[in-house]
Amino acid sequence: MDLRQLEYFCAISKFGNFTKTAEYLHVSQPSVTKAIKSLENEFDLILVDRRQKHVSLTPEGRVFLLHAEKILAAVEETQRDMKRFQLERQGTIHFGIPPMVEAYLFPDLFTKFKSVYPNMNLDVKEYSDSMEVREKAESGVLDFGIVFSQQGGQMPNEFLILSDNMSLCVSPDRNLAKLDNITFDDLRSENFIMQQSNTYQYQNVYERCVDSGYAPNILLCTTQMKTIKQLVTNNMGISILPDFVTRNDTSFVRKKLNPQLKVDICLFWSANKRFNEMDQSFLDFIQSYITSEEFHNDFQNE
Repeated sequence: MDLRQLEYFCAISKFGNFTKTAEYLHVSQPSVTKAIKSLENEFDLILVDRRQKHVSLTPEGRVFLLHAEKILAAVEETQRDMKRFQLERQGTIHFGIPPMVEAYLFPDLFTKFKSVYPNMNLDVKEYSDSMEVREKAESGVLDFGIVFSQQGGQMPNEFLILSDNMSLCVSPDRNLAKLDNITFDDLRSENFIMQQSNTYQYQNVYERCVDSGYAPNILLCTTQMKTIKQLVTNNMGISILPDFVTRNDTSFVRKKLNPQLKVDICLFWSANKRFNEMDQSFLDFIQSYITSEEFHNDFQNE
């Protein structure tokens, strides 16, 4: 008995026809017939009832199918586990990021990382918000993730990458662009262009508006940062974004808020994570990267 025979047997139980089974498996019909016959000879039992055009399993065949399916499922699980070990040996970090990080902070980080560790891979996935990144890291799906928070770096499983301000983004044609010392009360009559409701930006901006005595008039929620920026440029509304996201934009005006709305960008991992050599190398790289002069000039010299 071999795995090929088990695969053929499970397939014949599904299709009930030798011709269709052969077509599904991309083999010849005699190959299927031979494999099933070989199983029956091995056990000295009839497993497939061939008396009708639509073949069916005998009682013995139905019992054998239960075992065959368990064996194939166990083999598939074994292959998945072994593949995971292969990836770890090759050097793969499973890394998650929220939308704003992908286009603005991550590309430079990735470039520097590959220059230091050319043989280590980053399997990067974008998630809808920081909360989802945290959940994936806690469950072990991710090794690390970048998240937004108000007081980052306070937990032993968080590492502060960058503290930044969130500034008002407004068209230069708008009266707000000419004001200083702007408060959330000054934004009461404005149309807000926001990220999705589960994001750090939306929740914190909305909370500041409520603290000022009103619910913001939200024109649009979108995951697309380019759309947010273009709508601000088109004078359709205002947005409040981290400075690292807007530092190179000249099509709209960036104004400081009073009091300031801050955001911390952190590296996060599960509190239960067991660090291996690859994990520690990645963490060491992040620590070195954020203290470099180049990172300071690009992201902290505002």
